[in-house]
Amino acid sequence: MKRFTYILILLAISVSIQAYDFQFGDLYYNITSSSEPYTVEVTYQKHNHSNYSGLKTANIPETVTYNGITYSVTRIGRCAFDECSSLTFITIPNSVTNIEEYAFYRCSSLTSITIPNSVTNIEEYAFYRC
Repeated sequence: MKRFTYILILLAISVSIQAYDFQFGDLYYNITSSSEPYTVEVTYQKHNHSNYSGLKTANIPETVTYNGITYSVTRIGRCAFDECSSLTFITIPNSVTNIEEYAFYRCSSLTSITIPNSVTNIEEYAFYRC
């Protein structure tokens, strides 16, 4: 019985550590709408810092496909690129409307970012300590 309980605890911990629904290319995504229109947000891999360690450039696509469904990328999620100190350049597509708080927090090497007119909301601290 103890072994079974231990396995359940480990399984619960491993599920809670994962902070994304799927990976597409170099980036991680959370599904924000699983019915039409299908949408996702860019997120991080785990609940710790430096998830995109070593990533120098990021070109966020307008759409990503997972399990046969094409999703529109509409948000850059909270803390998505937190402490990505090697990131220097990022391009955001026209499909994105929201950049959430702390999205690029402590991206100390970020020197160039293209933000389209479609972005109507940039939350507090989105670029804090860049």
